[in-house]
Amino acid sequence: MISIAMATYNGSKYVQLQLDSILQQTISDFEIIICDDNSSDETWEILQKNSVRDSRIKVFRNKQNLGFKANFEKAINLCQGEYVALADQDDIWEKNHLEILLSRIGTKSIACGDALLIDSNGNSLNKTLSDVNFLETEPQANLDVAYRVFFNSSCFQGASMLIRRDFFKIALPIPEKAKYHDAWFAALAPFVNGLIYTKTIITQHRRHASNASQPLQWKSLGPFLFRKAPYLPDRSFWGKAIQERIPHLSPAQRKFLKSVKKYYTRRLARTRKAKDFFFRLLHYSAIYTTKSKIYLEW
Repeated sequence: MISIAMATYNGSKYVQLQLDSILQQTISDFEIIICDDNSSDETWEILQKNSVRDSRIKVFRNKQNLGFKANFEKAINLCQGEYVALADQDDIWEKNHLEILLSRIGTKSIACGDALLIDSNGNSLNKTLSDVNFLETEPQANLDVAYRVFFNSSCFQGASMLIRRDFFKIALPIPEKAKYHDAWFAALAPFVNGLIYTKTIITQHRRHASNASQPLQWKSLGPFLFRKAPYLPDRSFWGKAIQERIPHLSPAQRKFLKSVKKYYTRRLARTRKAKDFFFRLLHYSAIYTTKSKIYLEW
């Protein structure tokens, strides 16, 4: 069985559309675990009506607001299925969302798909998440995924993930410093059984002002594409957390985590930043998940 973990908060405008799309999946053997973060609108009433409508829907309400990250963690801990799919309250799933992810996951810890961007009214923006994240190639090797997540942005959306429940024995609790739960899962997966990604669209991802995360801003200049992105936060804490939770890492994995620590330590000294620049050039195709463009940081 698949468990679907959904965290809701003041989502009355869109949550019914999302639940309808989930209930229309080509795979029907699932449970939906919904944790509402003490919504002040009609979200809770909508969830209760749906739990009566379909016994697969189980709803829980927090007495006080936990925040989206802790609320997702609570929902995940309540799941009973062999696999856990994460769901946002305002997206729309394609009918074969679960079917595609289940067929791809194999022995991996996580399977993740692409999403079509839609606006607040459900109109297509004619772009995918892979487009806005410049994810041109599908990472194959586990450490290729790690290079992208540790040294660029995490382009693997939780709302398009299917995760083995056993993975959460290592992944939870989410490190306090982790800003987003799905970024932490994507960072950890390459050191467990890996993450497999497909550019097949399985989700319609709604972009609006209330999204918990916003995409990076990019600009074009001449024949090349230059990235104008916020200063990357220190992600070496991910490496420390991974080493604490997984005592038996391979030599290649340990070497990678050592390079992470060196990279973020060097950034503190301006005179050493040239080494980071050449590091990015050396691993450029994995970090930028592309073979056809050159990305340079300002």
